[in-house]
Amino acid sequence: MTRRRIRTEPIAETESGHLTEFLYDDYENENVLVCAAHGGRVEPGTGELAVELATRLPAATCWATFGFDEEVGAYDRWHPPSKSYDPNEYPLLDVIADRGFETVLSIHGLGDDEVLVGGRVDRAIKRAVADRLDGALSIPARPVSDGEYGGTHPENFVNWLAADGTGLQIELGEAARGEEADAVLDALIGILGEE
Repeated sequence: MTRRRIRTEPIAETESGHLTEFLYDDYENENVLVCAAHGGRVEPGTGELAVELATRLPAATCWATFGFDEEVGAYDRWHPPSKSYDPNEYPLLDVIADRGFETVLSIHGLGDDEVLVGGRVDRAIKRAVADRLDGALSIPARPVSDGEYGGTHPENFVNWLAADGTGLQIELGEAARGEEADAVLDALIGILGEE
């Protein structure tokens, strides 16, 4: 197996903060891609979970951004919608944009203390992932197929990065990104290891 490397790229800087892009990749992998487009203080814990998950899997790439802003707030400054990511504006996303991964997982933060499993993957897959997470966590997990957290728009990066246009989007409540993060990692490693 080719050795994976870490690259970072500064995307933007303000007087009170910055946005940095991150890529962990061997430049050949087409199996699994783990994403966290709103890492850092934007959706705390998501970037760290994505990196940890990708480094524990035998063949995975990780793409993330990490945003920080002390004055305006990282969420307000660095949280574009998932369907507005353009590889022309994110050089490390551009590196992987045309690769066509078999499995793409995008990790997001959620204000409510629950887990929502969305994306364009088959509803049965969403149900299986939600069931696995529901059994591993003290907070509920359920599949979603529409609405704000459905993740089904074809322009959502989780979907267009997947070879078949069907990515998996997971919205994690605070407990799942905090004290229960290890249980989330174990469950996701089990799920992705079965792919």
